[in-house]
Amino acid sequence: MDKKETRRQLVEMLEGGRSKTETFKALSGGAVKDRVLAAWIAGRPDPALRDKHSLKVTLLVVLTCIQAFIGSVAGFFLFYDASAGLALTMLLIAGGIPLLFAWCFYKNVAAAYTVYIILTISQVSRMFKGYEEDPVSTVIGVVITLAMVFYAAWVKSLLFPDLALIGPKKIKGQFVFSN
Repeated sequence: MDKKETRRQLVEMLEGGRSKTETFKALSGGAVKDRVLAAWIAGRPDPALRDKHSLKVTLLVVLTCIQAFIGSVAGFFLFYDASAGLALTMLLIAGGIPLLFAWCFYKNVAAAYTVYIILTISQVSRMFKGYEEDPVSTVIGVVITLAMVFYAAWVKSLLFPDLALIGPKKIKGQFVFSN
């Protein structure tokens, strides 16, 4: 059985009402590594959890869209003196990337949460560049950014309880799933 067939069977089993643990046990040891299979199962959105936490996801999408707007306006005005083309490019990049994340959050893409968290945390040290000139604004910006990261991580843990920060949860060498 190849990867596509395994994935198709996984979807059929989960939609048919089998538990995640039963599905994992039935499909493990095949053409797909157990780690990958566990990640597929853990990253699969649960409609009941999505409905239960829809307001939190909607708030995250709205906050990310606001972040996209602020980033695009700031990117445009920062580079407007250099050239209009560069300013327009920065507007599209600074606004487009957060909008892509907002779309992925809306569509329940588990990997988007992980990528968002890792990318944002990796940029925190760069946020302190202007600390000497304006410490209050810098600290406020960092606090808002970290609040967004922690909120996204919290929403991820609510929607995908079987995922750790990176990859599926593993306890004592075994993959664990909530059923």
